[in-house]
Amino acid sequence: MKSVALYIRVSSDQQAKFGDSLREQEDTLNEYVTSQKDMFVHSTYIDDGISGQKLERDEFKRLMNDVKNGAVDLILFTKLDRWFRSLKHYLNVQEVLEKNNVHWIAVSQPYYDTTTAYGRTFINQVMSFAELEAQMTSERMKSVFANKVKMGEVISGSTPLGYSIKDKHLVPNEQAPIAQAVFEYYNHCGNLNQTSKYLLEEFGIPRTMYAIRSMLKNKKYIGEFRENKKYCQPLISHDLFESVNRQLAMNQKENTKNTYLFSGILVCGECGRKMNSGQKSTWGHRRKDGTRIKYPPKSIYTCRYAYQHPKCINTKTIREHILEKYLLENIDDLISMAINELRAVKAPKTDTRKKQREIEKKLDRLKAAYLNEIISLSEFKNDREKLTRELTSLSDKNIVENNEQRIKALEELLSMNIAENYTGMDMIERRAFWRTFIKTIKFDSQRRITVSFV
Repeated sequence: MKSVALYIRVSSDQQAKFGDSLREQEDTLNEYVTSQKDMFVHSTYIDDGISGQKLERDEFKRLMNDVKNGAVDLILFTKLDRWFRSLKHYLNVQEVLEKNNVHWIAVSQPYYDTTTAYGRTFINQVMSFAELEAQMTSERMKSVFANKVKMGEVISGSTPLGYSIKDKHLVPNEQAPIAQAVFEYYNHCGNLNQTSKYLLEEFGIPRTMYAIRSMLKNKKYIGEFRENKKYCQPLISHDLFESVNRQLAMNQKENTKNTYLFSGILVCGECGRKMNSGQKSTWGHRRKDGTRIKYPPKSIYTCRYAYQHPKCINTKTIREHILEKYLLENIDDLISMAINELRAVKAPKTDTRKKQREIEKKLDRLKAAYLNEIISLSEFKNDREKLTRELTSLSDKNIVENNEQRIKALEELLSMNIAENYTGMDMIERRAFWRTFIKTIKFDSQRRITVSFV
């Protein structure tokens, strides 16, 4: 018996109108399997709203993993363009299939055959035309958008702060003075974080510093968009816009000079967001002439979300050199604790096969609910992800092998003289060193530090 994978893809709601819906594709594929004597369905893979020119499709990646694991002998889909519309991607995937001795059939186009040289050549030619058609469609869409921009029409539903959409055009609204104030405030202070606080405290509008940066770089505020220099009514002058963007560029260059050891792995222990890195200068005692000594700036980390939203209470700051010292002084104990925790985790003693079958049935029912339009696509994807994670976690072998590998890596780390090796490293090497074995470092509002290992 052949283990068969059913692959279904719809790239837009429009396709459903032309007899290519998810339900119709699945019915066609299941009818084909039923008509054969030597096939059973291993699994059904559904990519909804995904272009055939893209390789990054969640369900497609799951299918490829099953192919590589030897779980699939044959792939069925209704038409060739449900599989791929890019010749390059098709050839790359076909190489993987051939390596694993997996064939495919387009059941509504039976003249495609991957088992013969003639069939493969014919398919390559057809794929070239499919790719050309997709590219021509893309070019037509670009032309439509370019014409809309030329006419000053909006091409998306999102609007910058201070504008509304009226008769397909951007027009200033009652928040226009707020947008102007943001530009003027940043031009005065030159600090994105302070500007974000100003917008929240003065006008009650929460924006991250990254959203503020994007806003300050948006040329729509001077009336320009792409090639159209008179796209909409400007809210600020060209001089103010250029002054603001000069400061942004200067600040960005200064920030790139600093190497932060723990950026990306240091997270807030309260909200779970990555903590932001920065520089802070400190002042010493006063000299006889009345001036104060200013010490060189030091790297610090803060949770900026706590300053912008009341949901996070972690307004504490941690200095990089203090965290670095703590890790070096306690690293052996921390690693030993991690090893003991891994050894304490044992594989479940109960037979998990029954539970696995139950989850697989739930996945089938979930798919049926989606195909019958009982649940939405987002609900389907969220529930499927949870069930898939649960199914993966039931593997006794995975739990044991993964823990054994992690214990071995941590024991090797313990055998090193970490402090001695660390002294001879530069900042970039130290940054890379911590990332080889630390997954995350949590720092909470009580200044507690929790380390988890890779």
